[in-house]
Amino acid sequence: MKILSVFTALIIAAVAIAFEPVTLKDSKTGMTVTLYPIPDEENLLFYGNNRIGYNVNIPHKIFTKVVLLPQNEDGMTLESKDGKARFRVTGGRIMNEGILKESYDKACKAIGGEQKASYFDFGNDYWKLCWWKGKTFYSRKFVIDTEKNAWGECEIYYVTSNGEGTYDPRSEIINNAIESLVFAKG
Repeated sequence: MKILSVFTALIIAAVAIAFEPVTLKDSKTGMTVTLYPIPDEENLLFYGNNRIGYNVNIPHKIFTKVVLLPQNEDGMTLESKDGKARFRVTGGRIMNEGILKESYDKACKAIGGEQKASYFDFGNDYWKLCWWKGKTFYSRKFVIDTEKNAWGECEIYYVTSNGEGTYDPRSEIINNAIESLVFAKG
C-alpha cells in the first residue's frame, strides 16, 4: 500500500509541475512575461497580451532563449538554443483604416512579391504568408480587431537541413502557433 501511495504522490507531483506557468525574463530590459500551460497540450504555452489584446500559443520547447521582452510590453522575440529558429510576436494600435492591406503589400514586397510566397491567404481581418529563403522557412500572420482598434503579428522562421520542400518535425507545431494568433473576445 505504501508503494502505491508513493507512486500516486509522484504522479500528482509530475502533473502539477507540468501545469506550472513559465516565467521568461529578459536580462537586458529586466522585463518578464508569464506563459501558461494549455490543457492536453505539452508543446505549446499560452501568452495573452493584456495591453494590445491578442493571444498566441508559443512552442516553448523550441524557443527557449529570450532575445527581447520590450519595455512597452507589446510582445516578445524568442530564439532556439542553436539560433536556427526565431519566434516574434508584437502588436499595436491601428493608425489608419488601410493597415491590413498596407501591411500585406509591404510584407509581399519584402519577400520579392506575392509570387515568391509558397502560401498566402488574405481575409477580412487577417493575412498569412509563408515563404522560403534558401534553407530557411518563414511563416507570418497579421490580424486586426477594428473594435479594439488594434493589430497583432506573429512571425516564425527556422532553418531546415535541405531547404524548400523538406519535411521538418517542427512544421506542425510552428503552424499551430502561427494559426493560434487571435484577439481575445469580450
